[in-house]
Amino acid sequence: MKVNACRVGAAALAAASLLFLYPRVAGAQAPDSLTLKPPTGVKAWSVYNPGSRKFLVWIRWRDLPDDIATFISPVDTTGWSVGSLPSEMSIPTVGGSYHGDIDRTIAMHAIRSGVVGVDELIVTFEVRREEYISGRVTIDASYKPGTVLPMDFRDQHTGKAVPLGLNIKFSAGRMDLNGTCIAGVEDFEGFHIWRGIKDDGSDLQVIGEISKEEAALGRKTGGSLADSLYFYEVVPTLRSHMAWISNFGAVDCLGTRIDLDLDSNELFWWDCDGTNGFTYYYAITTFDRSYSVKSGLQGLSKHDHCPVEGGVPYPCKNEMVPVRLEASPQSDLYNVYVVPNPVRTGSSRLTTDNYHNFPDGLCRFVNVPAHCTIKIYTVAGDLVWANDHQDGTGNVEWDTRNFEEQEVASGVYVYRIENGSDSVYGRIVVIR
Repeated sequence: MKVNACRVGAAALAAASLLFLYPRVAGAQAPDSLTLKPPTGVKAWSVYNPGSRKFLVWIRWRDLPDDIATFISPVDTTGWSVGSLPSEMSIPTVGGSYHGDIDRTIAMHAIRSGVVGVDELIVTFEVRREEYISGRVTIDASYKPGTVLPMDFRDQHTGKAVPLGLNIKFSAGRMDLNGTCIAGVEDFEGFHIWRGIKDDGSDLQVIGEISKEEAALGRKTGGSLADSLYFYEVVPTLRSHMAWISNFGAVDCLGTRIDLDLDSNELFWWDCDGTNGFTYYYAITTFDRSYSVKSGLQGLSKHDHCPVEGGVPYPCKNEMVPVRLEASPQSDLYNVYVVPNPVRTGSSRLTTDNYHNFPDGLCRFVNVPAHCTIKIYTVAGDLVWANDHQDGTGNVEWDTRNFEEQEVASGVYVYRIENGSDSVYGRIVVIR
């Protein structure tokens, strides 16, 4: 699934050569006039694995209908006039509500010439690069210029109808034999999955991308096998309420089995990189790239329905979904651990590789009982901090300060956790 490899944890799938498959202010228009809509029904929740001491966050949202944000470009009639003056020509207009799942170029060919409304004319049409998806429209002598006719596409391989939702009409005038013209039809390309730890969204970063365009291209240039796998195998399997079993090795912390019931219109993503004790904020945006009708290629710039600018509050804060990662309390004191340990100040895992601490400067006792007492001593036996934990959670935080609210010096400290008659000792290293 590319399920794009800009994903934070898709290394395992990338190694299998199948990387799991980035929008504008809501209501604004992209350069190609395609108006993007935000997805709805976004929800996220965490699952904690006490054995691996890891969190898995699932993110789900409702897919958008393919015609929710469609754009049909004006017809390019450069090759429509063959022998007649352009002013004499009947001009075709393509319209409708496009139901296709990817951007396409529709090519039209006049194979019988004459005058609209006088002669019997025939125009064939096909999807560029998918020429087997084609059809034709016949205009008889009774045709009234401006009358809308359906463009009935059919898959010539299977004989089945391909309902793209398009129609065509012709103005009064002539039609030349072998005249050709093209029109572009588009809908949004895909979704970006964002994550941050600031409640204003000013630090949101993309952790996943799924592209319908790259899925459709598959092995072809510009395509993605991983996106194809995501859209055409994984999602349909999960929507059928069956578990998807990987034939390509483990997928991040999900292993080789993805077991998540999706509704018929739902999509999903996951996050394996959360740290205990933090609240993460997730957002899902739709994105699109400009599409060249003539070349049939996507542009390079990606536009989101709600733009993200680093260090600036996210304009669509109401679309962010918070998830608090917190271990559940348990009674076995020997399962309690401290993170980060050692505690290093002056940097964090957000800026420096191999640092486990976050910029809040706290260390956390994890898996603590719902009710317990924690005391921290110097190696000389002086008590520097204590906490009578009674709030029923599985986490206790220490800001590495003593009773006088002064930062403790670098060194080794001993902690004692008491739960009734039981107690355990451990060490914490502070490096400043």
